[in-house]
Amino acid sequence: MRKFPDKCSLLFFLALAVSGAPAHAARNVILIIGDGMDDQQLTIARNYLAGASGRLTLDSMSFRGVSQVLTVSEAGKTVYVADSANSATSMATGVVTSRGRIGTTAGADEPLTTIVSLAQARGLKTGLVSTASVTDATPASFVAHMNMRYCENPETIHGAKISVITLPACPTYTKAAGGPGSISEQIAASAVDVVLGGGSKHFDMAAENTEQTVRSQAQDNGFHVIDSAAGLEDAPRDKKLLGLFSPSTMPVRLQGEGGREAEEPTPSWANLVNQYLGSVELPATMKCEPNPAFASMPTLKQMTDVALARLDNERGFFL
Repeated sequence: MRKFPDKCSLLFFLALAVSGAPAHAARNVILIIGDGMDDQQLTIARNYLAGASGRLTLDSMSFRGVSQVLTVSEAGKTVYVADSANSATSMATGVVTSRGRIGTTAGADEPLTTIVSLAQARGLKTGLVSTASVTDATPASFVAHMNMRYCENPETIHGAKISVITLPACPTYTKAAGGPGSISEQIAASAVDVVLGGGSKHFDMAAENTEQTVRSQAQDNGFHVIDSAAGLEDAPRDKKLLGLFSPSTMPVRLQGEGGREAEEPTPSWANLVNQYLGSVELPATMKCEPNPAFASMPTLKQMTDVALARLDNERGFFL
């Protein structure tokens, strides 16, 4: 599989902190991924928070780089549309792969070494914090190996159906076939020190070929499992920490007033003409209000603060 040139690779810079590395290398590494975030989203945020002439904290950072993430088919041909799985896998491993893959190569279907495992081999503590399910493609790519992102739990590894879409199974990854099991089972069996996010439904079902839940397996592997914001502060420091705060993706913090969602401009002949002139009649401005479903959730800042406090040590960490 093709790899990034070292001078262009995000992994090259991250690996400086966890490979035998020069004396000036960073001791701690925090990788922040805004899933699906590009310059368009930054512009929207800047306009909303600071105005068109304002500046975000990101704008004041000393350095800014760009790393192109490539995508290939199973046969190694260039593909021009990526997904979260192959993009995160490239961030986590430096290897170009195909859509839907979690820490595995296209075609040969071989496991890839991740930055998390490199950090652990150097004695660094490691953690994953996400507002998505911890089994979702982006966080999973740093700790799990799977040929299809939807094999998140012991049921979906055998295939699943969402609406009219049939999701593929991952039979060679089942424990019965000698594989590592579903993504949730791999996380439960991992050496990651802190895992915080959503996804409790993937851990509350029975693990493969047993009546024991995946959550119970995580506890047997040394994880203290919590499901509330209060549990973050009370968790024992001598155990790994697994926080599962919602069944799947965590609820968003803000919503449109009264649950209002984004709307298209009202169809009209004037709008049809004006869109080519750069002006349309937009719906009324949406105001944001607290989302009631988020009330019991820990904030991203709270989760990150707890993770940093638990990971910090003389040898450094990767979060």
